[in-house]
Amino acid sequence: MKHLTLLICFLISLSCFGQKHSISINYKPSFTYFGKQKQNFDNSYFDSRNGNNTFHNAINILYNYQLTSKFSLSTGLEYSEQGQNINLKSKEVGDRIFTTELNYIRIPFILNYYFVSTSINKLSIYSGVSLGVVVKRKDNYQNVILEDILLPTAEKRYKNNDWALPLGINFQRNISKTVFANFGIEYLIGLTNSFSKFTPSKYGVLSEFPNSKQNRASVNIGLGIRSSK
Repeated sequence: MKHLTLLICFLISLSCFGQKHSISINYKPSFTYFGKQKQNFDNSYFDSRNGNNTFHNAINILYNYQLTSKFSLSTGLEYSEQGQNINLKSKEVGDRIFTTELNYIRIPFILNYYFVSTSINKLSIYSGVSLGVVVKRKDNYQNVILEDILLPTAEKRYKNNDWALPLGINFQRNISKTVFANFGIEYLIGLTNSFSKFTPSKYGVLSEFPNSKQNRASVNIGLGIRSSK
């Protein structure tokens, strides 16, 4: 009981110290791709593949709660376009491009650490976890394969959720007492294989993709409003 009381007192004192809130809107031009794949594989007509870093967009709205002068917590909602264009090489049937569109509403939970903090500028690093709930699953795999077979829809061949680990650095500059600008870079490390465990999901050449974890490299540009209590 004593330990619980001390913990409650600590949390109350932490929330009262430098309690600051801010909301920002951020745009993220991004390059997305699946994880590293082996390049040589055994397929009846495709010889090799070359995955392109595919350009996409993301936008989010984040709420930030300042715990102390050094630490803050952030969460919010993010719309993230993901997926990849993959060149499949074949001397027998000709080259083909396999395209995937996997878009998510992501909910990030982030801890920020400020190692530079002045009255005008702040520089921070951050990490945490991001849960993605899929809102679009689309590909052209039915047109890529040569076999006369009707595959399950993309909605059944890709998972509903996507967990990822964000790592980033962010520069914040005050424009006024309440308005600030953000600029940073972020790398989102995929933790979930996108392909469903449903057997037809990895029919044909897709069975040669042991790693379907999605990664994203992005630049972050945004504006925010800060209020204090």
